[in-house]
Amino acid sequence: MALLVLPGLAHANDLMRVYALAVQNDASFRAARHARDAAIEARPQARAALLPQIGGSYGYSESREKGTEAFQNLPETPIDRDSTNRGLTITLNQAVFDWAAFQRLRQSGEQVALANTTLRNAEQQLLLRTAEAYFAVLSATDALRSSQAEQQAVERQLEQAKKRFEVGLSAITDVQEAQARYDLTVARVLEAEQALAQAREALTEITGEATAGIAPLREEFPLPTPQPTEVGHWVEAAKQGNLDVLAARHAAEIAARGVDVARSGHLPTLGAQLQYQDFTAEGSRFSGQTESESVTLQLNVPIFAGGATRSGVRQAIATREQRRSELDAQERLVERNTRDAYQGVVTGAARVKAFKQAVVSSRTALQASETGLEVGTRTAVDVLNAQQQLYAAERDYLRSRYDYLLAVLRLKAATGRLTDADLREIDRLLIER
Repeated sequence: MALLVLPGLAHANDLMRVYALAVQNDASFRAARHARDAAIEARPQARAALLPQIGGSYGYSESREKGTEAFQNLPETPIDRDSTNRGLTITLNQAVFDWAAFQRLRQSGEQVALANTTLRNAEQQLLLRTAEAYFAVLSATDALRSSQAEQQAVERQLEQAKKRFEVGLSAITDVQEAQARYDLTVARVLEAEQALAQAREALTEITGEATAGIAPLREEFPLPTPQPTEVGHWVEAAKQGNLDVLAARHAAEIAARGVDVARSGHLPTLGAQLQYQDFTAEGSRFSGQTESESVTLQLNVPIFAGGATRSGVRQAIATREQRRSELDAQERLVERNTRDAYQGVVTGAARVKAFKQAVVSSRTALQASETGLEVGTRTAVDVLNAQQQLYAAERDYLRSRYDYLLAVLRLKAATGRLTDADLREIDRLLIER
């Protein structure tokens, strides 16, 4: 299935640089990798239960006997001797039939698959978190720049209102209105500065390094629509490839294998044992060396375990049903999120175009208000309102561009196909520094 492709315009490499730092330094992603490395050891551990188990022991002892000993109808005789005993035992155990061990081996395969899926999901989430944090800094920078420009524009209006009031061309209410708007812009600038500082800290948390400045987004870039254009295709792709759904499926399969493991507690086990012993005694009355080899087949048949086995089966069945319900819930959630992400791309492109036109219209409206103020058909309040509308439209327009690009990434993540190549395509839309 074809996915969205954003044609590259330049090679800024700043977003990819930030992502490389995130891969290297993000603590959550490092933890996910270590968790995967630990989880994949379940398979060799499960396989080990079916392979030969070899153990050996060696014993060495020295003793001294001193005293007397007597036999029937014989006089006592003194004894004073030292003796040494050495013994070597090597044992090999091999499971012949252990249904629980076989089921645990099959279960371990799903555990390894779950671990790899979880790590892949962590990689996708890191891609999204990096892009979100990066664009959050750009959006906060745009908001601060716009707020500062609005503050300067309102300050000029305040100065003009004061001059017009001094010469009797306007009422004191115009000055008061301009002063109130100016005070609001001062507060808005302070809020924007705080938001920018917080956005930078959030990006530093991911990358592990402070970023003083990052490459901004180009003014113009393509806004392609999702291909294919039917949302149903994206939903089906998400049901098959979404990593959260795949993880839930693996978890459900692990729980199903757990029922087989629990039920195998009712079955007998058969094991073989091969043992070799070498014993040497020196200095005692029974000095000598003996070697022995033995082969044993041992059948263990469970008869009654106090109800523990049946309880374990009921518990495993309940866990299996829980995982199946969680899988069903995850599939429904993914379907809803995929539809939302699809609409986010479609409406996101439309919002970018609409807000861009709103900026043009608001700028025209501001020019008309300023002209009307000069000829006396508009008031200073009308100009202030037009200025506020213009800068609000500019902020909405700039923010909508980041929202659109993030919607593209989220839609790809919903299908489980988001990779660093997708991030590289967006990186090419940045202004090369």
